[in-house]
Amino acid sequence: MRYIWLSSRPHHSHCLRFREQAFKTILPVRHASAFFPGQATESQGMLAPLLRHFPTITREGLDAVSEALSDDPELPTIIRLLTTKDDDNDDDKRLVHRTAIAQPCILLSSIMTWRILRDRCAELGSGDTVYFGHSLGQITAFAAAGAIPLVDALKIVRERGLAMEQVTSDNDVSAPSNYGMLAVPIKQPIAEFAARLRDCEQKLRSNGALAPDQVIDLANLNSPGQVVLSGHIAALDKLGTEMGLRRSRNLPVRIPFHSRLLRGVESRLREAVNTAAVTMPPPAAPAARFLRNSDAQELTTADDIRESIVSGCWERVDWVRSVRRVENWGVKRWIGVGPGSAVTTALVERSLIASGGHDIVAYDPMKTGTAWDTIVAAL
Repeated sequence: MRYIWLSSRPHHSHCLRFREQAFKTILPVRHASAFFPGQATESQGMLAPLLRHFPTITREGLDAVSEALSDDPELPTIIRLLTTKDDDNDDDKRLVHRTAIAQPCILLSSIMTWRILRDRCAELGSGDTVYFGHSLGQITAFAAAGAIPLVDALKIVRERGLAMEQVTSDNDVSAPSNYGMLAVPIKQPIAEFAARLRDCEQKLRSNGALAPDQVIDLANLNSPGQVVLSGHIAALDKLGTEMGLRRSRNLPVRIPFHSRLLRGVESRLREAVNTAAVTMPPPAAPAARFLRNSDAQELTTADDIRESIVSGCWERVDWVRSVRRVENWGVKRWIGVGPGSAVTTALVERSLIASGGHDIVAYDPMKTGTAWDTIVAAL
C-alpha cells in the first residue's frame, strides 16, 4: 500500500513525504474514489494557501459563496474565516467551529482543492469515479461530481448548519453546549461493543443516573477500531465512566450529529434541498457513483440524493461499510480531498479488507507546507 501525503507533517508511519515522481505516479487515475471530510476538520484560513497559489480558481469559489449567501448577514464573517487566520482573535477561533459557519467553509475549501487538482491533471476524474464523504462530506461529494451546483450546495450546508443550531439552541459559541460527541477506540467487534453500550445505557436508566430525555446514540462507525457516540454531554460522560472508556476523547463539536436529536431539522432542510438543482449525472462514461452514508447503498436517482442529504443529519455514518462497498467495486486508488483529509484517509486505510494493492493519497490545503510550490513547478 502506497501513501502520498501532501503534508509537511505526515501523520502515519507509512506515509511518504511529497516527491515530484510520486505525485506524477499517483495522479493519473482512471478508476478511483474521491472522498471528502466532515466537520471537526475546520480551521481559520482554509482557503488562504489556495488563494495564494491558485488565485483565479479560488476566487471563483469566493464568488460562489458570495452569490449563495448574498443576503446573509454573516457572509463577511465566513469570507474572513476562509481567507485569513488571526491567532490573536479569540472570537474567530471560536466562530470557525460554529456549525453554520464551519460547514460552508469546509465544503468550499474541499471543492476548490478538488477543482485545482482536476485543473492541473486532466486525467483526474476522467474515468469512472466513486464520490463519497463522511457526513457533511457526502454533500461535498455530490457537488464535486456535478450532481449539485456549488452555489446550491453552499446554500444547503449553510441552511443545514442553521437548522442544527436551531433545534439544539446552539448558536452562541461563547456559552457551554449541552451536546457533543465522544470518539471511542475499541478492540472488540463493533456489534459486541454496540450490545455492551445498550446494556450499560439500560443500567444507567434503570438506576436513575440518566434522565428519560437524555440521549446517547451510536453515531459513527469510523473504522473497525473506532466508533463515535453522540448526544447529551452529561449522558456521554456518565456512560464513559460506567463503561470504563478511559481512552475516549470529546470531539471539538457542539452539535449531536447523527443522533435522533437532529430529526427536528427535517422540515427546514428539506425545503432547502427541494429548491436546489439536484441532478443525477448521466450513466455514460466516465460514470460517477454515489453511496449513502448510513448503509453504503448506491444512490441512483436525484431523489435518492435529496433524501440522503436530509436523513443523513440523524442517521448513523457507517464508514466501514461504505469503504468496503467501494473496495468491492474494484477501486484501488483512493483520493482524500479537503481540510482534515489526512484523518479521513487514515480511516479509509483502517477499514479496507485487503491490506495491500491500494494507492491512497490525501490533499489537505491546510497541511501542504511548501508542497503547493512543488506541485506548480512539477505540473
